Amino acid sequence: MNYNYYVIGGQYVRFCYGGSNTLKGAKQLATKCREYWDNWQGWNAPRIYAAEDCVIADTEFFNEQLIPKPGTFPVAEYDNQKRRWVNCR
Repeated sequence: MNYNYYVIGGQYVRFCYGGSNTLKGAKQLATKCREYWDNWQGWNAPRIYAAEDCVIADTEFFNEQLIPKPGTFPVAEYDNQKRRWVNCR
């Protein structure tokens, strides 16, 4: 199934958690898939990317994954300081 938004996270290697047709649905999925990063960085929500900004590529640990194209910015990311989602575009 093709989605409009994809939830992609990972501290060292990108990992696609899934997608959603709506930005609200992608935010809910990203909130459920929060990751604990080491080096005292704590919990982080994966970023949300537009489908047209993503490509399938071979990653070091997860083989082929949907990852953002180099140089693209996420549509939304979670701001831990303000405890809310912010739009990046």
